[in-house]
Amino acid sequence: MTTIQKQRIHHFDMLKGVAIFMVVMGHVLAFCVREIDRATIFKVFEQIHMPLFFFVSGWFTYKLNDRGQMILPKIMSRAIRLMLPMVVVSSIWVLYFPHSGIETPFASTFEELWTSAYKNGYWFTPVLFEIILLYGLIRPILNRCKQWWASALVVVIVFIAMYLLNGISGRVGEYMSLDMVTAFAPVFLVGLLARRYREGFEWLADSSATQTVSLLMSGTAIYVCSWPWEFGIEGSQRMIVQAIGHPFLVLVAYRLFRDWGTAAFAPEASRLTTRIARMWEYLGTQSLGIYLLHYFFLFPMGSVVRPWMEACNLAWIPLAAFSAIIAACIVAMVLIILKLIKPSKTLSLLLAGNK
Repeated sequence: MTTIQKQRIHHFDMLKGVAIFMVVMGHVLAFCVREIDRATIFKVFEQIHMPLFFFVSGWFTYKLNDRGQMILPKIMSRAIRLMLPMVVVSSIWVLYFPHSGIETPFASTFEELWTSAYKNGYWFTPVLFEIILLYGLIRPILNRCKQWWASALVVVIVFIAMYLLNGISGRVGEYMSLDMVTAFAPVFLVGLLARRYREGFEWLADSSATQTVSLLMSGTAIYVCSWPWEFGIEGSQRMIVQAIGHPFLVLVAYRLFRDWGTAAFAPEASRLTTRIARMWEYLGTQSLGIYLLHYFFLFPMGSVVRPWMEACNLAWIPLAAFSAIIAACIVAMVLIILKLIKPSKTLSLLLAGNK
C-alpha cells in the first residue's frame, strides 16, 4: 500500500511540473513577445494546464473522517497558503511592473488587483480558494450521495447554478472572478470524486474505449474553445464546452502521467529516464512558487523577436522551441530564488506559499 501511494505522488507531481512549465511557456509568448498569443500552441496550452491544476487540487482536497464522511480542509490554513502570498506577491508586482518594460494583457494596478477578474494575472489562488469554500457548502449534500451518479448529478447542478449566477452577478461577479470559478469548479469536483470513487476512475482510465472517447471529446473541446468564433460560440457558451471537455481531458492526462510515472520509477528503468521524471516531479513540488514568482523574470523582446516569429508563420516547432528555452531559463531563476528564501520560513510563506 505504501508503494502505491508513493507512485501516485510521483505522477501527480510530474503532471503539475509539466503543467506549470506550460504556464510559463504560454506567458513567454503572451508577455515577452506579445501579440503572438494567437498562435495555436498558446491556445492549446491555455486549454490544458489550468484544468489539470484544479483536478489535482480536488483530488488532494478529498479527506475522510472516522465515520467515512468527507471533511473540509482547514480554511484558515488554505487562506494563509493561497491568499496571503497572492496578496503579498501581486502587490510587489504592482510596484515592479512599471520598471519591467513588458506589455501585459492584464492591468497591473492596486485597483485592478481587487476589482478585475484576472487579479493582475494572479487569479488562480483566489479562484481555488473560492472553489474550496464552494465545496464546503455542498459537502453535506455529497456526503449523502452514496452512488457515483448521484454525486455527478450534484456537480452538474452546481455548475448550472453557478452558470446562472454568473450571468446576473455583474460587477460583483467580476470582483470575485466568478466566471473562472464557474469554469473550473466542475473539474475540481471531478478530481475530488475521482479520488472518492477511485476504483471506477481507474477502470475508466484503463479502458481503451474510454480513452478513445476522451481523446476525441477533449480534442474537440480544445478546438472549439480555442477558435470559438468559427462555431459562433460566445464566452458563456464556451464555458459550457469547457465544463464538458475537462473531465475527458483529465482522464487522458491521468492515464498518461500514471503510466509514465510507473515506468520511470520502476526498478528496471534507466537512470536517465528516472532523472528526467524526477526533474518534472521537482517542478511539480515547486509549482505554486513558480506560479507566484515567474512574472518577475519575464522581459520584453517583441520588437526583435515578433517579426521573426511571424515570418515563421507561427509554426508549432519554432514557437515551442523558443518558448521552452526561455521558459526553462525563467524557471531556473525562480528555483534559485526559492532556494535562497527557503531558510526563511516567513519569506517562503509570503513569497511562495510554503508552510
